[in-house]
Amino acid sequence: MSEKLKFFSPEWCAAAQEVINNNPDVYKGFKDPDSFTNRMEFGTIGRDDLTSHLEWEKAKITVWTPPQFPEDDLWLRIVADLTTWQRVAAGESEGGKLLLAGKIKFEKGPMSAAIENAGAFNNFLLSWGQVPTEWDL
Repeated sequence: MSEKLKFFSPEWCAAAQEVINNNPDVYKGFKDPDSFTNRMEFGTIGRDDLTSHLEWEKAKITVWTPPQFPEDDLWLRIVADLTTWQRVAAGESEGGKLLLAGKIKFEKGPMSAAIENAGAFNNFLLSWGQVPTEWDL
């Protein structure tokens, strides 16, 4: 079994970026992949140490690191508790359903982004399950 990587660590982000960029279901899930170029933050409620920043260019992740972008540059900020992130990665719950249930929250950005790109969002989160992850943090 592969060594487990700490959730949202630089190593985890690099592994997740590779998995997601190689998942055609993520790309196909975007409403308009060629125009999806944005910066966003994924965070963990109550855990400032478990936050990451992503940069998308034409529906491919070009940067996924610990926080580095200024607040004004972030299009979306999406947060959930650690258990919720673990559940979506394991495929136990669909990201879109947990968003509607209030378990995943958009703290910044348009909710329409999740609706228009639901296929990408769900497959993006499900792809996390392909990364050997240390969840006991």
